Amino acid sequence: MLSRYGSSSLKSRGNLHVAHSVTCLKIVIVGNGQTRGLSPESGRQPWTSGRLKMNTKNVKKQLRINKHLRFIIAVTILCSIVYYLPVISGLAGWTSLKDSLNTFHNIYGIDLLGLVFFAPVVYTAYILGVIPAIMASLVSMLILLPNAIIMDTYPNVLFKPTAFVIILGAVGAVIAMLQKNEHQLRQRMREMKCLYDIGKATEESPSVEDFLTRVVALVPQSMLSTEETMVRITFRDQVFKSPNFQKSLSKITENLVISGETVGVVEIYSTRDNPFLKKRTHLAKTLVERIGGAIHQLELEQSLRVYYEQLETEVENRTKDLEQVQEKLIRSERLAAVGELASGVGHELRNPLNVIRNCAYLLNMSLAAKGDEEAVNTLKVLDKQIDIANKIVTDLLDFTRIRPPTQVRVDVNALVRESLSWVTMPENVTLKTNLNGHVIPVRTDAEQISRVFTNIISNAIQAMTGKDGELGVETGSQEEVAWVRFSDTGCGIPAENLEKIFEPLFTTKPKGIGLGLAISKRLIEQNGGKIEVISQLGKGATFTVKLPLEKRR
Repeated sequence: MLSRYGSSSLKSRGNLHVAHSVTCLKIVIVGNGQTRGLSPESGRQPWTSGRLKMNTKNVKKQLRINKHLRFIIAVTILCSIVYYLPVISGLAGWTSLKDSLNTFHNIYGIDLLGLVFFAPVVYTAYILGVIPAIMASLVSMLILLPNAIIMDTYPNVLFKPTAFVIILGAVGAVIAMLQKNEHQLRQRMREMKCLYDIGKATEESPSVEDFLTRVVALVPQSMLSTEETMVRITFRDQVFKSPNFQKSLSKITENLVISGETVGVVEIYSTRDNPFLKKRTHLAKTLVERIGGAIHQLELEQSLRVYYEQLETEVENRTKDLEQVQEKLIRSERLAAVGELASGVGHELRNPLNVIRNCAYLLNMSLAAKGDEEAVNTLKVLDKQIDIANKIVTDLLDFTRIRPPTQVRVDVNALVRESLSWVTMPENVTLKTNLNGHVIPVRTDAEQISRVFTNIISNAIQAMTGKDGELGVETGSQEEVAWVRFSDTGCGIPAENLEKIFEPLFTTKPKGIGLGLAISKRLIEQNGGKIEVISQLGKGATFTVKLPLEKRR
């Protein structure tokens, strides 16, 4: 049984490989490296995946540092060989080469061969920092010291190496500071770019949810170790996570505050050690403030957008209301003009029409006795035209002075049969009736409703002029309503005209003034009913009249 504390590596013979742990572990090895039990000792925290990941990152970091150390050692050895080439040449018996190379040790008081040690010191300063660079300088001094003892007199034995080490250390410190400044500059550039991207995301995001989804992917980019940083934002019971999010022990937590109200939390996790995140606390606060300001801006824009939409809808509704009021006003003015015209002209037209009808009747009697068929037919056409003109006058007078209904108990089926008897059915029109066999009692003005039925039947016949058609009439009752349905297979009504056909003075017929359906609608409504229409252009129309059933006592 083996136990080990802290982050360490355990090696065994056989098949047991390297194992890393952050807690006290007991590993029982059985046979050829097989493990029977693996458990943390009592009193220790469990081995979490976050710690394991952090330990793995530390191992990678250590391996990276070891790689640089090996390179620095190799370069230092190479520089030592170059520096001691005169000694090596002397040992090899190359006296002339030795004398030539020794001159490089003292050219105007400068040891040019010693300058090669700038290479490992500068590299160490750039990669590892100031202290490792000073240590590399001390190592260089130790390498230079034997040559100084051999070549120089006593006062210069320590002076030259020491001065050289001071110069090397100073150069290394300058390089390290420049590298640190460059590192900080890159970090500031990342931070500025992240803040810029957050502002850009604020402009491009249509909603807060879309904005936060982008932010959790942008914040890790503000860190130099982007892959080691993960973000989770909790905003009003909604959670947004960066891709491949995993918790770790190293984290910064900042409250998301908008207008003095805490609305969520921003958590930044890192697989590096805590000191790394502690250095980013100010950045985290800045990011959270920027995110909170962006959310506040988006919420304001969203509320303004909703307000603008509501305002536009309200303006449209008000505009429609004003247009309807204007249309009603224009219609009222037109109806007032029609009323004045009807009351003034109606009686004046009816008297001449009656005189013309009487004259036509007398002429018809005298010409019929003489057997003049052509003249008799002409008089019949004249009589029909007098009926049309008389109907127009009657419609004008009825529209301006509709009398109150005299409601009595009547049967709807009887009213339909009576109305059909008043209309002459052309040969090209087939009548199909489907009247309810039971009595359907209603309390209404029989004369007014019969006029309505007659007008609807006449319109249906006119819609089927010039072609074979079918007129269907049905009756029935449902709940407290009796209904009569008139359907034809005529030309139909365009969809844009369905709401206009009941308006006064609206007509698409070559003859007529557009008062028939308007009068019918008024007569039905003042008897407590309503009229409905459905139509399909080219296939016909269906009018449905609904009247209230007589209430049983």
